[in-house]
Amino acid sequence: MTAVSPTPEQKLDVVPTVSVRDGEVVVVRGGQYERLEDEDGRPLEPPFFLEQVLKQYPRALVMDINGIEDNRPQVELLTEMAEAGEIWVDPGARHAEGIIDILVSGVSAVVMGTKTVAGIDQLAAAFEMSENIYLGIDWDGGVQSQSQDLLHMSPRSLADIAGNLGIKKVLFSDLSRTGNAGGKPLQEKIIAELAKGPVPLYVGGGIVEKDLPELKRIGAEGALLSVLAIVTEAA
Repeated sequence: MTAVSPTPEQKLDVVPTVSVRDGEVVVVRGGQYERLEDEDGRPLEPPFFLEQVLKQYPRALVMDINGIEDNRPQVELLTEMAEAGEIWVDPGARHAEGIIDILVSGVSAVVMGTKTVAGIDQLAAAFEMSENIYLGIDWDGGVQSQSQDLLHMSPRSLADIAGNLGIKKVLFSDLSRTGNAGGKPLQEKIIAELAKGPVPLYVGGGIVEKDLPELKRIGAEGALLSVLAIVTEAA
């Protein structure tokens, strides 16, 4: 059975991260996507699952895996999920025009991650279209990007650029911790440096409840809580 656990006591802005792939809620285990199921073994419907999450948390981050990996965002699904409440969405946008359908779907903010965005110019162009654009810094031993310009930038340099553009939030995600929630140490040095920057910092990548006090101490504004930390599974 899958149930949402109570909100932990904390002072951070905790934002659960919900990944959706092929219309299903998924988690990463052993380097593979695994769908979350109800007590009858049926795949959880993302809108229903999100409704349960938003009963405990004020907002959630939705990672559209089809958009991120295949450049095929699930716009209809995201539109339905947006009806549940405040959601931020990473649709895997490569270019500014790729966020138009997402913006009109009713989501509260669109995250443009370094892993997919074509360059700073596209981030800037997207921000000109809407102020509800956040920068996602995807990290795995270095900034992850297809753009040579972004690939060789430090996280702090990217955060400074975001601040100069007027972007309101930076999301730093350590991809090496995904699927290994709590099993690897936080990137404390990078997080501390980003937390001193001009833009409020949210930290993701396998974040579990035990990480929250440390993130608060380092200076993060918020935590992108792993979905594995907000569900309990029992036979």
